[in-house]
Amino acid sequence: MRTSRHGLRPGVALLVGGAVLASQFANALVLASPSGDACRKDICNSAVSSCLRADEKFNPLARTEAEKQSYCATFFNGCMTRSIVPDLPWYSPELVARFLQCPP
Repeated sequence: MRTSRHGLRPGVALLVGGAVLASQFANALVLASPSGDACRKDICNSAVSSCLRADEKFNPLARTEAEKQSYCATFFNGCMTRSIVPDLPWYSPELVARFLQCPP
């Protein structure tokens, strides 16, 4: 019967490896702190405010005030899920630096 270098059969090694990965993922979820969420929420609200102040008259998704509100609001969820795109003016280097200082 074949065994891994740790003396485990391949199927058992896969199960152990999967359990370790699942445990690490669960720990990452538990470590997300309320203070980290509050920090990100403050920064993401700031990004949306910057978007709302930006001149978007040539943006086909944000020509009217209602379209602009809807367009800018989409950046809140992306920001909270840590999808920050550096080529948008409301994600300034300072904002990104502050974001990276938030607790996990």
